[in-house]
Amino acid sequence: MSIGVVTYISHHFRSDIAFKDVEALIAILQNTSAMIFTIMGIWIAYIYPNAVLRIIQPSKVTALYSDTDTERVILLVGIVILSAATLSLLVIGVAAKPFIIKTAAFTSNKEAFTSIGIWGLLALTYAQLFCIYIVIASSVNFIKDLSNLKAKENLSRKLDGEPNQ
Repeated sequence: MSIGVVTYISHHFRSDIAFKDVEALIAILQNTSAMIFTIMGIWIAYIYPNAVLRIIQPSKVTALYSDTDTERVILLVGIVILSAATLSLLVIGVAAKPFIIKTAAFTSNKEAFTSIGIWGLLALTYAQLFCIYIVIASSVNFIKDLSNLKAKENLSRKLDGEPNQ
């Protein structure tokens, strides 16, 4: 459904939108990519320091995780990759634009190129919104995990007859 909506919007507005109209969106996508890349990188380094050491020194460090931790690391790394890919595509698009608009193909098919460009930007926007959702969800899950761990420790102390802290 999302692809259909993006395709409809990009086709419908292809003759009405100029590059100046989307410059702010491009800047927001670039900043969001950098933010997500940084936040998730910090998450990985903070929560799973052995994962970072394993990347730097693969022969010296063994990183063993539970299934839940493995899934979480895969998700975090996947979001970093998606955000980096988004940023890379933005850089390529912005770098290629001055050359593309000087071609005969662009001059004779301006609306088609504009439609493709709008489609690409909307697809990248959708990807970034997904990444933002994962950042928020990961943060909430981390807080829930900490709260559950604290509750388990308190319960264990009560069962052992120790006072709560």
